Amino acid sequence: MNKYLSNIELYYSSQIKNKNEIIISEADDFKHIVKVMRHSIDDEVYVTNGEGKIFKCKIFKINKDSLTTVIEETFEYDNTLSNIIFCIPKLKSHDRFEFALEKCVELGITSFIIFDSERTISKGNKVERWNKILISAMKQSLRSYLPKISALNSLEEINNLIGEKIVFEQNSNQIFDNKNLERENKYYFIFGPEGGLSEKELNQFNVNEKYKLASNRLRTETAIIKCASLLNDFSI
Repeated sequence: MNKYLSNIELYYSSQIKNKNEIIISEADDFKHIVKVMRHSIDDEVYVTNGEGKIFKCKIFKINKDSLTTVIEETFEYDNTLSNIIFCIPKLKSHDRFEFALEKCVELGITSFIIFDSERTISKGNKVERWNKILISAMKQSLRSYLPKISALNSLEEINNLIGEKIVFEQNSNQIFDNKNLERENKYYFIFGPEGGLSEKELNQFNVNEKYKLASNRLRTETAIIKCASLLNDFSI
């Protein structure tokens, strides 16, 4: 059974040495530990490797721009939504887009594809910035899986990927029900931008693959977050 941790400081590092030491050299985390929290030798901190583990550690050594911790206890967690990929279009509002990403991570989504739809207004990929948002959200919500994010140029590229496609379209007559999902299948959840997906884009999918999340019209970021919340209930 997964142990629930609360009221801890969680940091991220992929630098695990000798199976019992973790080096923290990421500038923001190192600064927060040493300068903000004023931690010193023998203090306790929690670190995740982003691969399903959280380590209870003791600070062993502090250098100028890094510190070394010794692992005292390891907690392992399952990624119950590993088969779900959220396909999100870039939104006109960068703030709303990034807010949706953050909340999805808090609710357990660990895989994202960002795509350009025919009605996408915002252009350009900011994968480096998006990754920073995902790392921050993972640590803030005490998650142990670092979400993966990639960018594709079109919905057609997503449609060619192997796995079931679930398209959210406000004009659909079907309300989405997470009870029909099977954990052994891979699912791509596809959301439209402001103004929705074009008719050409929608015609790529079978009518039985299209759903809506509410009887009223939702903003794209609201629909994304609501869907993540429904899946979080499914994963518990």
